[in-house]
Amino acid sequence: MSFFGRNIKKIRGVKRLSQQAFSDIFSLKRATLGAYEEGRSEPKIDTIIRVANYFSITIDDILTKEITINQLLSFNEGFTTNVNQVVEMGFSEVPFVNELNMSDFISDFTKSSDYDSLPKIRVPIIADDTMLAFSVQDLVMVRNEEGVFPGDIVVGTSISNDELKDGDVLIVLVRETMFVRRILKQEKHYELKADHINISSEIIKFDEEFSFWRVSDVFLRRYPNFTSKFEDRMNELNAKIEKLSK
Repeated sequence: MSFFGRNIKKIRGVKRLSQQAFSDIFSLKRATLGAYEEGRSEPKIDTIIRVANYFSITIDDILTKEITINQLLSFNEGFTTNVNQVVEMGFSEVPFVNELNMSDFISDFTKSSDYDSLPKIRVPIIADDTMLAFSVQDLVMVRNEEGVFPGDIVVGTSISNDELKDGDVLIVLVRETMFVRRILKQEKHYELKADHINISSEIIKFDEEFSFWRVSDVFLRRYPNFTSKFEDRMNELNAKIEKLSK
């Protein structure tokens, strides 16, 4: 697999181009561009040539290695060593929903499908204009003391029904409420599963009105627990065995 998708996503971030704006330049469908960036599809050679020529990158570079931020900042604009500019390019503003503005957003989005009423937060990702940040408000996606907790922020990209994959973690807007769940497609409906074992699944019929954002990034308010209690107990047991053996 080539580096093409990863590189064009980085180019968009540096040049501040949404997926739609980038697609328009090269007469691509936004879904096609998304497939390139996610590594689900490889472009035709004429697309590679047009993109490489447009941004003054060699075909070898765009396909075989990850282009650096400094390389991208230098295209047609001169090389930069300005640290603040490099750091600035690594952050994006994303519309943000929390418990205070969720009701107003749901009302506005149901009518207009836009994010104009939302405040924005700056996060260290390359974002596009279909992304949404959401503040988790419950323990539904926690299992064995791991997962996302209240106050954690998840960021997702708007996707259509045909882009859904079983097991995707989604921000869901349905029936005038929003929440985070893991999706499974059943024969006659979508099952939205909680990771918490004591929380029942939500069921959405195919003909209901809903919106999905596939979660791609998570920002935690706490230091994550990288080890489970089982691992801790095993480490303690190993330490005792080693002490006894001596």
